[in-house]
Amino acid sequence: MNLRKQLSAIDLERVIMVPIMTLLLLWSISALFSGANGSSASVIDTALHLTYQVLLTVFYILLVFFLLTRKPASARRGGIMPTVAAYVGSFLSFLFVFAGDSEVPEGFASFAVGLMVLGMSFTVWSLITLGKSFGVEPQVRTLVQHGPYRLIRNPLYVGEMVTLIGAVCFSPTLLKTAILLALAAIQVYRAIQEELLLEENLPEYSAYKLRSKRFVPGLF
Repeated sequence: MNLRKQLSAIDLERVIMVPIMTLLLLWSISALFSGANGSSASVIDTALHLTYQVLLTVFYILLVFFLLTRKPASARRGGIMPTVAAYVGSFLSFLFVFAGDSEVPEGFASFAVGLMVLGMSFTVWSLITLGKSFGVEPQVRTLVQHGPYRLIRNPLYVGEMVTLIGAVCFSPTLLKTAILLALAAIQVYRAIQEELLLEENLPEYSAYKLRSKRFVPGLF
C-alpha cells in the first residue's frame, strides 16, 4: 500500500517531459549559435530566423522551469485517450522532419518565418501567463483568466498552431499538411477534455466560459 501511494505521488508527467524538454532545449541552444555563425540570407530573413530560434529557446526554458516548480494537480482527467492525445499532440509536429521539403518563393518564405515568429511570440506569452498552472495532460491547478486567457480559453494551442502553419508554409508538402490537420483535430479534442475537467472541478469556470471563446476571440 505504501508503495502504491508513493507511485501515485510521483509526477509522471514531470518525469517524462523534463528530460525530453531539456534535450530539446540543448538542441535549440545549439541551433541558435550555429545559425548565428554566418548566413547568406538577407538581414530581415536572418533577423526573423534568429528571433524565432530565441523564442523557441525561451519556450523550452519556461517549460522545464514550470514543470519543475509547479504544484501538484488537484484533479486529473481519467481515461487513456486524453492522456494519449496529450502526448501525441505534444510531439506529432516533430514528424515534419521526416515529411520532405519543398521550395517556395523568397518573399513567401519570409512571410512563413514571420508567421512562425508571430505564433511563437503568442505561445511564449501564453505560457508565461499560464505559469505554474501549465500541464500536458488534462489537469486542474488554478484558473487563469488574464492576458490572452481573458478572451480565449486555449491560447497556447492557438499559438502553437499558428507557428506550425508557418512551418508548413515555409516548406510545404502533402504529408506536412496531413500532419498539421491531424494535429489540429487532436488539439481540439485536448481542449474539450481540459475544459470538461475544469468545469467539473472549478465553480467559477462556467462564468469564465460564457465570456470567452475556445480559440478565436468573438468567433469560436
